[in-house]
Amino acid sequence: MQTAPALLTAAAIPLLAGCSVFGGKAAEEPPYDVERAVGDIEIRTYSPYAIATTVAKGSRDDALSEGFLRLFDYITGDNAVDAEIAMTAPVLAAPDGAPFESMEIAMTAPVLSEASEAGWAVSFVLPDGMTAADAPRPLDPAVTIEDRPPRRIATYRFAGFNTPTKAEKNRTRLAEWLDAEGLAHQGDWSVAGYHPPWTIPWLRRYEVWVTLN
Repeated sequence: MQTAPALLTAAAIPLLAGCSVFGGKAAEEPPYDVERAVGDIEIRTYSPYAIATTVAKGSRDDALSEGFLRLFDYITGDNAVDAEIAMTAPVLAAPDGAPFESMEIAMTAPVLSEASEAGWAVSFVLPDGMTAADAPRPLDPAVTIEDRPPRRIATYRFAGFNTPTKAEKNRTRLAEWLDAEGLAHQGDWSVAGYHPPWTIPWLRRYEVWVTLN
């Protein structure tokens, strides 16, 4: 089991389509099954999905904003076929190095974020059924497409404001629970955000994520 990065300070990307001020569903999410639920903790099994990824550097907020806008350009037509891609959830963000042509592409959620000295790898999850082979090809060479295999994810849900202190506090809670349950993980800690900042704070959905072995 790896040690959690000291910089688990990610804020959710605010620009998720279809979000409600009252915390309604932000966007379609990739399919998953809940294997186990204990309070705010869930063990989920995710089906394969594809992601569009870019790496941005600078401060956390600047890097996430730059990465998000670059990927948003991709799904709104900056691709080989001038396709619009529907956004889903999550949008993923992870430390760099830690771990499409004209069609309509949907947007997904959440926004996941992790810190890295090398920068932030920000990813959009592509619509269910889309793969790296059939996704529109990005025109921006800084955007890449890849498939993610099925995986088990441990999550800890929280609401309110996604401050660095709060994210780390909830990461610690999840890590301690996993240790107590004897569940090994890959240490790829991230934060998932499902709602924009205009959502009422106590109705916002955030999650700490980590991949289980």
